[in-house]
Amino acid sequence: MANTLYNGATCRIPLRDESLAFSRHVSRSLSFLLKTRAGKQSYAFAVKASSHSDFDVDLSLSPRVNAVKPSKTVAISDHATALFQAGVPVIRLAAGEPDFDTPAPIAEAGINAIREGYTRYTPNAGTMELRQAICRKLKEENGISYTPDQVVVSNGAKQSIAQAVLAVCSPGDEVIIPAPFWVSYPEMARLADATPVILPTLISDNFLLDPKLLESKITERSRLLILCSPSNPTGSVYPKELLEEIARIVAKHPRLLVLSDEIYEHIIYAPATHTSFASLPGMWDRTLTVNGFSKAFAMTGWRLGYIAGPKHFVAACGKIQSQGPVV
Repeated sequence: MANTLYNGATCRIPLRDESLAFSRHVSRSLSFLLKTRAGKQSYAFAVKASSHSDFDVDLSLSPRVNAVKPSKTVAISDHATALFQAGVPVIRLAAGEPDFDTPAPIAEAGINAIREGYTRYTPNAGTMELRQAICRKLKEENGISYTPDQVVVSNGAKQSIAQAVLAVCSPGDEVIIPAPFWVSYPEMARLADATPVILPTLISDNFLLDPKLLESKITERSRLLILCSPSNPTGSVYPKELLEEIARIVAKHPRLLVLSDEIYEHIIYAPATHTSFASLPGMWDRTLTVNGFSKAFAMTGWRLGYIAGPKHFVAACGKIQSQGPVV
């Protein structure tokens, strides 16, 4: 008799004087060839994994997961992809995806890096060269100064935002979100056991947050205000004067931080101009700036985003990232 192990089950096979030669696995079956003295006769034997269990399985999920809704953006995008693959003409309006490919110089740089062996683990926060380049960009284009240890590069801006919410929010905290909003903001708050507080905006105000409404909704539990400018999904750009008014309100509440989602900063049209919230007087210490390469450079599939801010908060985001992506 001979023993062989497959998917945790031991199988006893009568061999007599036969020799045993194994072929490779096909599907979930184990195939093998028995060669006997009487001649070369092949036998196929399949050992399949059994789904039967003598015990009931607890199928309950975490309350955090049960509280979170699936992304409608992802659902619609997946449906559009399925229709397209089935040959149905589709105009895709769901995902924030530029209508051009990654520019050739960027693509060639990535290809060359792979060919030159840049395929190993990088530092948790991203390579020093990349973080230094991000610091230069933020200084030259946005008027905000950071050092590389105040920047963490992640698998897209979505991961950066999720980690920031997890890093600064405690159970019962409130996350203030102007509407219309990107569908993931409230769910990220719920994942952190925080409560999303939705503030409506008016089309007559270009879907921009009313500072008076903001001030009336701030409580001692308010921890984070998420501002997205240019806005996803409305495209509205917050004028500098309005941001300054919001900043004066934020300054009155020491516990309130601002997450400034600026991933669409280059997708604007004159006469609108983009202002980084952290560049406003007194706001650098209160602001976590999130940006990336997906929108401006058509690099959505590259999954490259980053967060910049005070080291105390950014280091906490890095700690979360060191234990694995959260999205």
